[in-house]
Amino acid sequence: MQSHTQADAHTRALMDSFASVVGPLVAPGESYALLDFPDHPNVGDSAIYTGELEFFDAHVGRPAAYVCSLTTYRRDVGAFCPEGPLFIHGGGNFGSVWRKHQLFRHAIMEHYRDRKVVQLAQSVHYAGHDGDTLEETKRLIGQHPDFTMLVRDTPSYDFVQTHFDCPVQMCPDAAHYMWHLPPSAAPDHTVLSLLRADKEKTNPDIRPYLETVGPVADWEPQFKARTPTDRIVEKLLAPALPRNAALMRRREAMYRRQAWYRVHYGIRLLSGGALIVSDRLHAHILTGLMRKEHISLDNMYGKIRRYIDAWGPDGLVTQVSDLEALKAALAEHTGAQ
Repeated sequence: MQSHTQADAHTRALMDSFASVVGPLVAPGESYALLDFPDHPNVGDSAIYTGELEFFDAHVGRPAAYVCSLTTYRRDVGAFCPEGPLFIHGGGNFGSVWRKHQLFRHAIMEHYRDRKVVQLAQSVHYAGHDGDTLEETKRLIGQHPDFTMLVRDTPSYDFVQTHFDCPVQMCPDAAHYMWHLPPSAAPDHTVLSLLRADKEKTNPDIRPYLETVGPVADWEPQFKARTPTDRIVEKLLAPALPRNAALMRRREAMYRRQAWYRVHYGIRLLSGGALIVSDRLHAHILTGLMRKEHISLDNMYGKIRRYIDAWGPDGLVTQVSDLEALKAALAEHTGAQ
């Protein structure tokens, strides 16, 4: 199908773009750290992390020497990764909306001014009333001699250029590096909707309508528990033995497992609809990687529209902005009135 051919070419182009930006920042075989593992239910963040792993495995040829989540970081990067760049996981949480992640970045910038620090591709958004967080970010970036910012869309690029004193480059989302994700099963529903239930949600009139069309869900996986040994590593041994390289390798492998588990959950969920409707960026990206047609709404600050404006449509997406446009798109796709 022509749309599938366009989707394949689109993904290949974004993979090449990602590699052209991130590749020069770390040499093959070089030691590196990957910080801020997304240990939470948002499948999109795990898709980004998995794409980052796919790139680093192919380009660097070795796993990260140090990994951590918000809760496992102990200011111990140097014990495991004494040299090489520090990469901070990409996503859509740079700014004031998701404060814990921003404070973590602030800590990394402040504690590791002697290291190359790279913020992988992010969407940037500061709420108008939160000037304190912005000023603190400005100060820490301005004081860091080797901080590089990668962003996923043009408004983020313009914002960084205006407010921060650091190199900035446009870079697509790492999730494209998973290349192709076949659906796990035939669809059970003509239309399946995946709508945000968090602070980024918008369009309150759309959910009630979509509930009349088909199932409405969000990322709500029931995660497999870590193995008993994993729990011991995280809760007891790792903090007690901060220089144990074997435990760090086990943590890195555990994070890989957890990220892939969440991605596979997302694939199973999205496989349930012949047509997907969503206001999540990674429903758009994952559904595109699955070569499925989908209708894209948007979040509170236009994240999905900004991303598609920057990198182009994949040949499978229909963008809508309100209820009437959504109804028209559904009628066109399904023949429903």
